[in-house]
Amino acid sequence: MAENMSNKQKLGILILISTVIRLVIGDSIQLGNDEVYYWTYAKYPDWSHFDHPPMVGFFEQLFSLNLFFESELALRLGFIVSGTLSTLLMFYIGKEIKDERTGLIAAVLFNTSIYGFIISGLFIMPDGPMVLFWMTSLLFFIKYQKATEKRKINLFLSLSLISVSLGIYAKYQAVYLLFGYGLFWLLYKRDQLKNPVLYLNLCFTVLILFIIYYWNYLHSFSGVSYHSERVTLFSLDFQLDSFVREVVGQIAYNNPYNYIVILMALFAFKKNKFVALPYFRLLLFISVPLILTTLFFSLYRDTLPHWSGVAFLSLAILAAAHISERRSTPVLVVTVTLIFSLMMIAAGVVNKGWGIDATISEQEKIKLGKNDPTLDMYGWDQFKHELTALEAEQPELASLPIISNKWYPGSHLYYYVAHPMGKNLYVLGGMKDMHKYYWINQSMPPMTMGQNGIYITYSRNFKDPEKVMNSYFDQMKLLKEFPVQRSGRTVEYGYIYLLQGYKNTNLEEQ
Repeated sequence: MAENMSNKQKLGILILISTVIRLVIGDSIQLGNDEVYYWTYAKYPDWSHFDHPPMVGFFEQLFSLNLFFESELALRLGFIVSGTLSTLLMFYIGKEIKDERTGLIAAVLFNTSIYGFIISGLFIMPDGPMVLFWMTSLLFFIKYQKATEKRKINLFLSLSLISVSLGIYAKYQAVYLLFGYGLFWLLYKRDQLKNPVLYLNLCFTVLILFIIYYWNYLHSFSGVSYHSERVTLFSLDFQLDSFVREVVGQIAYNNPYNYIVILMALFAFKKNKFVALPYFRLLLFISVPLILTTLFFSLYRDTLPHWSGVAFLSLAILAAAHISERRSTPVLVVTVTLIFSLMMIAAGVVNKGWGIDATISEQEKIKLGKNDPTLDMYGWDQFKHELTALEAEQPELASLPIISNKWYPGSHLYYYVAHPMGKNLYVLGGMKDMHKYYWINQSMPPMTMGQNGIYITYSRNFKDPEKVMNSYFDQMKLLKEFPVQRSGRTVEYGYIYLLQGYKNTNLEEQ
């Protein structure tokens, strides 16, 4: 039956199944560390932010109706939609450079990539809108290269460059797309540099960059300083372990199968020109520089594998063109089935703790859950329940703000505890610890000398208030210790402290 279906029908089934799975997962697990932090981008919108440009917050505002709906699914909806649209764009890019079969395989490879399916297609991350605008730009750039009428040439060029600018306003990595176009023009299409429409559209890119620059200027270039420390160009501190982690992470995030078929396609091209040479060069130009830059940074700094994820998605289009030469692709079908199955199992691992060993001695319970990353997305409603019960016993606690020592777990405590309970939350620490909370603190009533607060920590990442809060408060008192349970089993412990005697009223200088 499947053999009689058209490629577009198969694409429709793929989109339907993948979207439903992401909707189910998006509604069934709590927000992760980064996701709940990016909720503050929507709650406190700005022209830019400490960590990233603001597009991630705009997507949340748009699809949650400006936070009228604040459930996990409502906040993730824009990113699920962008994942679905990116799947469709992968199909049309593959179709433009070769045929519909290539497009279908490219769409499949997008959904078998952890980066494509989860990080840019489900989670609240800047990567979602960045990938969407990246693929939109690439599609229109290819159409621009194929167009012969002046009107269409200028239209597709404009749409492509506007999309690049919007991509940059989502995440800085999108500038590599513009860099790749520039290489393509300089080396092979110099006559296109004479088109005044090109420079007119680049004015919009300059405007976006100016907005980001001006925000940083108004905020003492705090974000620039933070990122420059993360991506120092040269250092004598060579770190082989971070380089190895980056390579292994790239393979894992992009799926080992995808990684291998991408390498096979690159090496096979010399003997078998399975796609037109201009498209091969274009996809290399927009992808390889970002991958090499990330690998270079990993030699001296800890990096994150998803930084280069969009580059691998672009190279996956070449892999799709290579795979399309085969008559059948049973391995690909098995991979799709396996990845989708693993995604559904992952939701069970988070919510039910399937396969996770939580045994630990009573003496080590302060470390319980330390090796269970799934707890980032589980149990926060229990923290709210325990604090609510404690305040019922001690009503004088109800008026106290919640205090955290870092943006995480501060963001979880804000979204799942402080916000629904109508409390303020302050993050106290250095700029590296506060991030956007440096400005969120200032938007709230200033804390006063001698004021008390509530401090919450947990066993999997226990931070002793005697060590992290002693600069801000005179005394710390443990009010409550409670178990966090999953499927009837204790998976971590939570601790609620009373902080007494605030002794620094100038939060702006922390």
